[in-house]
Amino acid sequence: MADAELDRFWKEFASRNWEREPLSLPSSPVRLGLADWQLLRALRLAADPANRPRGSSLPRIVVTVDGRTQPIDTGHFLPLPDDSGLDAYLARVDTRMRKHEWSVAVSGLHAVDGVLWDRAKRLADDVHRYTGSRAAGRVDIDTFIGRYTSTNVGVHVDHAGNFGFTLRGKKRLLTWPPERGDQVPQHTADYASARGLADVLVGVPGALTYFPSEQLHVGESPDAVAVNVNIAFFTRSDPAALVLEAVGGLLGRARGDLAGSGASAASVASVASVASVAGSIPAPARAALATLAGLTGGEIADVVWEHHMRTVTSGGLGVGRPAEALVPVGRRAGVRKRTDVELRQRLLADGRRAVATQGHTLKVADHPQLAAAVTALAEGDTLGLADWERRSDPAAVPLLHAVLLRLSSWRALDVREDPAP
Repeated sequence: MADAELDRFWKEFASRNWEREPLSLPSSPVRLGLADWQLLRALRLAADPANRPRGSSLPRIVVTVDGRTQPIDTGHFLPLPDDSGLDAYLARVDTRMRKHEWSVAVSGLHAVDGVLWDRAKRLADDVHRYTGSRAAGRVDIDTFIGRYTSTNVGVHVDHAGNFGFTLRGKKRLLTWPPERGDQVPQHTADYASARGLADVLVGVPGALTYFPSEQLHVGESPDAVAVNVNIAFFTRSDPAALVLEAVGGLLGRARGDLAGSGASAASVASVASVASVAGSIPAPARAALATLAGLTGGEIADVVWEHHMRTVTSGGLGVGRPAEALVPVGRRAGVRKRTDVELRQRLLADGRRAVATQGHTLKVADHPQLAAAVTALAEGDTLGLADWERRSDPAAVPLLHAVLLRLSSWRALDVREDPAP
């Protein structure tokens, strides 16, 4: 019954609401399934910059008091070690701020917490399955906590379709379609004149709210603290960003090589060649031009592919699933890819094999039997490792186990350990 109810919901949602109309259900078959302690753990992880994935700007934390962003002294707005639970945390902050409105917004929680990464990807996969759409931009899971008359930025547009789940309190969302934009005051909390034109979505525990990406909206929770977790599908992206990001990384790597003792004669000659025809260009720019001239199409394509796989295999989340402990896969185990996991591979220009899944890419030495094993996993086959090892070149065995070790830590595999004979 539950599966049939979910199927009916998603089919109706896809035909009626997705990027068309807002939705407010007081009771929904789509549940976030997030326990209080899991949200607290994610917030604590987000508070420590050391947990941020390398090269990522996520998570982002914004604290406001009386509508003004607080750039410093925000630590007491996040869970502290003495907070015994979600309610204790909320009571502590709200007691401290009893004479003020306040809010805490944390985006990119999936970058530091595997459970929230899984929740967001599951919803993204469901949206894709029923609507055929993947977000042109990124998918994000965030939380908005506080007691406030209106969202601090006032009426605004995020260019992101938004699913809202309320864990505590009550939150009203006022939304307007874009065609009413000239009737709705924007970037201000003074929108009383347009209140009667709004669709009002009500978030309470067990409810679901949704509004399309181009809707104007503002949130209200003036009477008591509300806790919302949202999964947003951003619709805007720069088509050149993927290549620019990849080339930027290659430039940074090459500049480091050139500055160090390992700079090759060819690199130095390349810089000299550029300098001879571009004397008026600053030296750092000349070095960058020389590096670009020396990059091969294969190198650039490999890095662009890796950046693209970060999005493709994460369902649009754009960062790898936070890794779990490294636990070797038993040599008698049977392994298969989880049904909701995307697994891709590529032979790189430098001769290594890249294996991408769950927003990560692993690069190992290439071997044809490794490539065949990864292909079998990607197609949904089960690998019996004891039998595979008996039939394989000994050189391929440690390569596959290195790949399986990482795939297991990224929660990409179902592992069935066979009993000892």
